Amino acid sequence: MANTAVKDKILIPKGEYLRLKKLDSRFGDFLGYLENLIDIREARKEIKQKKFIPQEKLFKQLGL
Repeated sequence: MANTAVKDKILIPKGEYLRLKKLDSRFGDFLGYLENLIDIREARKEIKQKKFIPQEKLFKQLGL
């Protein structure tokens, strides 16, 4: 098998890079929104079922 030299970098035009960066930001925002929406639905189900959330779990979810 012959060894082939491979470049570590790919050249991307600046306009395309900025467009992809903006798209990545929007997609990240959408995923954050979707995650919050799922959390809200889960919390509503727990409230309807009158479940109690352990304090440790609540603190962990809040990042405390």
